[in-house]
Amino acid sequence: MNFKISKELQIGLLVIITIAVTFFGVNYLKGINIFNPTNYYYLKLERINGLVETNDVTIKGYKVGLVKQIIYDYDDPSSDVLVVLQVDDDLKIPVGSKAALVSAMIGAPSIELHLETSNTDVIYRRGDTIPSYIDEGIFNSLTEEVMPRIQTIIPQLDSLIISLHAIAENKTIESSLANINSITKNLNHASVGINKIVDKDVPLLCNNINGVMGNLSTVSANLKSVDFKSTVNQLNKTLLGVQGVTDKLNNGSGTLGLLLTNKELYDNLNTTVGSANDLLVDLKARPKRYINVSVFGRKSE
Repeated sequence: MNFKISKELQIGLLVIITIAVTFFGVNYLKGINIFNPTNYYYLKLERINGLVETNDVTIKGYKVGLVKQIIYDYDDPSSDVLVVLQVDDDLKIPVGSKAALVSAMIGAPSIELHLETSNTDVIYRRGDTIPSYIDEGIFNSLTEEVMPRIQTIIPQLDSLIISLHAIAENKTIESSLANINSITKNLNHASVGINKIVDKDVPLLCNNINGVMGNLSTVSANLKSVDFKSTVNQLNKTLLGVQGVTDKLNNGSGTLGLLLTNKELYDNLNTTVGSANDLLVDLKARPKRYINVSVFGRKSE
């Protein structure tokens, strides 16, 4: 028997296969395993912080399901957002467990299930609503602690930027930089001069100092060889002699001592000097009185 498939049947089978492959492919890309039976639970959240369908549902970081659907009531904007969770059928969620919306620093938000461990006999059934809350995590600390500080820093940053802008537009900065460049060049020249001095003059100065130190050593050796004791003794003898002369003068001993201490002798000597002085004056004025010289042997009257 010859069985022949018509073209219409072939086209129909091709369309069915294409639809099936597309369905399985789309669900696979979404992370949905249609061959694994699942349970559905509901969450009510005040906000979802960017949560979208197919985001992960995890327990201690392990993926146990995904966000199946997000329902927003346009008729009642004040109502909570309804989130449908699709989890593995083998997962039993005890009553008292909670679901947390966790916002990650990097990556998409997710739903973290915190299972009740004290009482596991009573579990949530399919379609039950699990109590939930929003775990702000690091974003909450950023909002409460970091943001106020940033708000206080922003005005200071604005003033700092304005000041830097004013400094950048100030033309004196260019002249200051030019002066600094000139000073640097002068310092380089001075450094070259100092290097020359160190290389040439300093060795000569050191040699001169060494010569002076050698002379000082010689002088020190000569001084060391001098007999200071005998010199001091001789000086003491000289001072004793001078002291003796001084004592004699003070006591009126000797001619000079008598002259210094005897007032009568001093007065007589002073009178004699005055008479001699008068005699010399009269001799100069009238010399013929004291000198009688006759050229022809005749007295002059």
